[in-house]
Amino acid sequence: MMGIDSTSYASLDQKNVQEQIEMQGCSCLFLPHSIRGKLIVSLLIVAVLGILATLAANYAMWRTQDKIRIIESFFELNQNVLEVRRYEKNYLLYNNKEDLMNALNYIDQVRSSIITVKTFLPGNEGELQTFYDKELGKYETNSSQLMADNLPLRNKKRLQDSLRMLGQDITQHVFDMDSRARIQVEHEVASYQKTALLIFGLASLLSGILAYYLLRWIMRPLMAIREAAAQIMQGKMSSIPVNEAVSCSEEGIELVNSLNLMLQTINAKQDQLVQSEKLAAIGKVSAGIAHEINNPLNNISLTAEVLLEELSDLEKGEHLEMVRDILTQSDRAREVVHHLLQFSRNGKSKVMKHIDLVRLVDESLALVKNQFRMGGVSYDFDHPEQPVEIIGNPNQLQQVLVNMMLNAIQAMQTDGLLRLAVEQENGQAQVTISDTGAGILPEMLPHIFEPFFTSKDEGTGLGLSLSYAIIKEHQGDIEVDSDEGLGTTFRITLPQGPARKE
Repeated sequence: MMGIDSTSYASLDQKNVQEQIEMQGCSCLFLPHSIRGKLIVSLLIVAVLGILATLAANYAMWRTQDKIRIIESFFELNQNVLEVRRYEKNYLLYNNKEDLMNALNYIDQVRSSIITVKTFLPGNEGELQTFYDKELGKYETNSSQLMADNLPLRNKKRLQDSLRMLGQDITQHVFDMDSRARIQVEHEVASYQKTALLIFGLASLLSGILAYYLLRWIMRPLMAIREAAAQIMQGKMSSIPVNEAVSCSEEGIELVNSLNLMLQTINAKQDQLVQSEKLAAIGKVSAGIAHEINNPLNNISLTAEVLLEELSDLEKGEHLEMVRDILTQSDRAREVVHHLLQFSRNGKSKVMKHIDLVRLVDESLALVKNQFRMGGVSYDFDHPEQPVEIIGNPNQLQQVLVNMMLNAIQAMQTDGLLRLAVEQENGQAQVTISDTGAGILPEMLPHIFEPFFTSKDEGTGLGLSLSYAIIKEHQGDIEVDSDEGLGTTFRITLPQGPARKE
């Protein structure tokens, strides 16, 4: 068989993978077909979402800082107005013009605070300008009049009452503007926070959705491959299909192609092992086959010599009897050769057909019949009168039976007995092979179906392993019971196919 090397697999290049993707009609739309490409695109999307969320948060913080400066400006304005009112109160209590002068000085600071507030509240510029020009102007005019000397008491009283009222109006106006500004700031800050939270929430949601699909893109092909591998282990499939689950992933298709190539190689190697084990079995039965052929050939030779030497003295009836004897011995030799040829076929064919299990066991016994004689072992075959039909590969199943029989013969001493039985029940056919040998050690029993495991000095240790694999390919099972010193029993169970229509 020609091997499949890595160079031939290298020809399954990117173009071939793309053709498989197109044949499967991948529905990944604009996304790359490789997991690597999907990862890159996903990371880019996450990065963009993260940048947007960060920008939104920074913008909200920047705007919040602006609003905080507005509050700070109004706080400064309030403090200056309160200082004006404090000096105003002192003047009204103690009639000290120096206090009134200090109040006028703080009016200048109030004007400076209003200019600062105007830079942060351009929308309120008209109201602030009116306050700046009119209300503060009136307060300054009134204060200047009170600073005059020799002011009549009546006028002074009127001007002081007016000063008190103007101060109250200024305080109330500043308080109202401060309250409105605080409410506006609170609303705007809350709006910025909501916007930032909304963007962050959307980014988190999109990232979560992306993570879900990314995990699905990665895990779905792997799960499909794992399920297909389980089907292959159960004998329900021979290769992993490139289905929809893996069609959108270049890595998935490449992995499936690699695994299928590996399965082809393993199957090819297994066929070689089966054939080599069959050749080993042929070697074991060759001595018996030679004896089985030699006996009829000797009989033919002796009969032919007698016929040649005494031809003229023999009667016609004796001539015919000798010829019939020669034909009988020829048929006997031909049957032995036929069994050997049937068994030695390559066995590459996987064709399953109807088989009579009883007849198959009989033909297998015919191949090892002389091994029974040479080993001084007898056998007993118990089976029903009617055929026990199964569906399988006769060549492979005969190899299993011959291998089991040879192992049993080798395990027994002289006068050993091999019991064979064929039964059928509930759609299952069972072959039981029991020997009276030394049995198998308990610590070896769990390993007897493992490749290359053997307790004999000779042999490859592949016979039972290959037999187990063949039975599993036929959807069957093989069990073993053994008692040390009492013998070993193998039970081969095979499903019976639907009844053949006559």
